[in-house]
Amino acid sequence: MNPFGTSRVDSPFQKHADVKSLFSEQFLRLKALVQEIAADPNHQSRGVVLAGNPGSGKTHLIMRFAGEMINANRILFIRQPNNPDAVFYHVYARMLESLVERVPGTDYTQIQCLLAKSFSSIIINEIRKLKKPSENMKSMDVLLSQSHLNIYRGLGGDDTETRRKNWRFIEKRTLEWWGNTHGFGGEGSAIVKALIKYCSYSDIGRREIIRKWLTGSELSETERRRTGLENRVDTMGLEGFAVEAIRVLGKLSIEDEPLIVVFDQLEGLKYNEELLINFGEAVKELFTHIPNTLMIFNLFPERWEAYAAIFDPSVVERISQNSVFLNTPSRNEMREILECRAKEAALDFTNLFTPDELAKIVNGESIRTVLNNASDYYRLKKDNIPLPQPLSSFKDRILVEIRQLKEEISWIKKHLDFSIPAFQETGQSEKISKLLENYATSAENEYEEILLISDADDAGKLQVMLRALGKSTQLKVGPMKKGHKAVPENVMVRTGRGKTTVTGFLHIRGNAFTSRLKNFNELAESHPYTFFQLIRDERQEKITAKVAVQEINRLKNRGNGVVVSMDRDNRVLFESLYRLITDIQNRDIDMDFHDAVKVIKKLHQDYWLIRLLEDDY
Repeated sequence: MNPFGTSRVDSPFQKHADVKSLFSEQFLRLKALVQEIAADPNHQSRGVVLAGNPGSGKTHLIMRFAGEMINANRILFIRQPNNPDAVFYHVYARMLESLVERVPGTDYTQIQCLLAKSFSSIIINEIRKLKKPSENMKSMDVLLSQSHLNIYRGLGGDDTETRRKNWRFIEKRTLEWWGNTHGFGGEGSAIVKALIKYCSYSDIGRREIIRKWLTGSELSETERRRTGLENRVDTMGLEGFAVEAIRVLGKLSIEDEPLIVVFDQLEGLKYNEELLINFGEAVKELFTHIPNTLMIFNLFPERWEAYAAIFDPSVVERISQNSVFLNTPSRNEMREILECRAKEAALDFTNLFTPDELAKIVNGESIRTVLNNASDYYRLKKDNIPLPQPLSSFKDRILVEIRQLKEEISWIKKHLDFSIPAFQETGQSEKISKLLENYATSAENEYEEILLISDADDAGKLQVMLRALGKSTQLKVGPMKKGHKAVPENVMVRTGRGKTTVTGFLHIRGNAFTSRLKNFNELAESHPYTFFQLIRDERQEKITAKVAVQEINRLKNRGNGVVVSMDRDNRVLFESLYRLITDIQNRDIDMDFHDAVKVIKKLHQDYWLIRLLEDDY
């Protein structure tokens, strides 16, 4: 395996070779901020901008930080939101994905550890307030004081009356504590109740029902009877539910340790001003309502300056309350990174490269560049693959830089006329094909593990991709609405020649599925010259309710409607294209975007997403 082949960290839960002396001061600064929040009697949340150029090691530093802190603190990783109307739910959904990551050295996930510590602390304090606690209460105090994880393994055997009795006591006392501390009634109590049930159930089936409820999914009448939970999203909306759920997690964490929320890959927000502004407003709400949290924002320095000019001053003040900067490592530090990679692969670094080769390799402007240089030389020596050809002339390099500037600075396009070098299709096609293969492998591995399939997230991803792929064409992208009536999350695309397609996503079930599809059908009937397609992930439950099936057939039988099941191959390509596009936007991949779009359109010209951009779809 090429020890230098991986030049980026996708999430803080990955493991990569790490030179801990690198950015040690910045690491200690982040750690000190968490300790200050824990020591603050008000548990006020704080923000920090982690600023560094592309490939400087921002996410790698967060990986090291997460590795040390995860046994005590919960690490929540939030990638770039994509839907202006569902920023809170996006943040909450990514939190849930992080919370099911297993804590190293234990058999428990982050959510299990957070709830065990919080509920144990609450119950111990409540018991000790009693003048005459029962013997059972005293035993519970001793048990939970020994280890908060005993809440799962020491309260009675599975499906026994002893276990049920103990958990009824925990539920009653915890809900009383929540009401006395944070107010009775409201949605917070319902969410706390669901979290208690999630901990108490040993039956996987019942825990799955709770998981669905926590994601905002509608429960059937049978599921409601089994759990005692009522559907809440219809009255609150997904965004309202998400805000309340995040608030509950923050308040419960006060009984545990501060949360660490990392916002990464935010560079692509610049391509959608509405999304950028809504993200800023959402962050303002999070700081207002979510206590006991360190929020880290990974950004390029110049991008933060641009965003700061757009955000409300109060948002800027909270986000940049603290700043941590990553400078380019020295040549010696770059060499240490390479040595660390070689050592992990059991290779003798001294014999890998000549002094002249090593001097060229470490002469890069970022860690990523140096690793990519080393990777190229390693392939040359191991597999006799020639080094990539450098740009042929100074003029070529200037033209490439002009392309990048045209993306960043709009006035260049308006006032200057630069000719662009010819598109080198063959080399880029091979590179992009390989990247898509890697993304597809990752998506395949995650396919069965995905716990949350969101209508809003899929619609947001589609909008991001269409805006990116359709830059060179006259294209209008946005949702189609039906007054105040709920319709499936959708994206309407209108090409320059007037062809209009509405793509809706409907992964939910129950009454909400039926009502939204009914309204979707009414839209299709009132727009006979618009094509409507409804997409549902094949992993979701099969729709069997009579009225819902009738509405499905109603759309299918229309001349301008179709229902599509998003199967495994469809999903994998959808996610792979999204990853490629957002990685280029976030400059995680050094590639000209216009060239990439040409290759994508050619490689996947028959894929439904690409066809949306064509007038003959």
